[in-house]
Amino acid sequence: MSIFALFASGNFVYEVGLDRHPDWLSPAVLRGEKNVLNDDLTIYDTGPLPVDGPNTVFEVDGEKVFGRDLVGRDLGGSEWRVRYIRVATDGSREDAARICHENEELFALEVPPAFNPLDIGEVDGGWEDDHGQWDLVLVRL
Repeated sequence: MSIFALFASGNFVYEVGLDRHPDWLSPAVLRGEKNVLNDDLTIYDTGPLPVDGPNTVFEVDGEKVFGRDLVGRDLGGSEWRVRYIRVATDGSREDAARICHENEELFALEVPPAFNPLDIGEVDGGWEDDHGQWDLVLVRL
């Protein structure tokens, strides 16, 4: 059985500074003990986006690194930011796609992109909002 993951990125995260929010480096987030970064990280009005911190993709000094690999790592003096937020799901395609389907007025289903921005798994689908603030990529791991 395949495992699917939904990754989120986009201008909203970068424009408001959520890609460098200090809570991303909280051991509880990086270990997966806490799945809400803060109330400002939201795609729609039903509440904060649930995050899978250990499997979120960070960029540290130009290198892609999973959150789980940052537990206990000293990032003092390093340039870091979140590149692709992994949305917390149960691993099924249906649950991963649920966020987009619940918000069809916000997101248009795209044909899978010609390239995989994550360099992991196989892209199964993608969504983008009309304002370019959020991009979502569904990946079969």
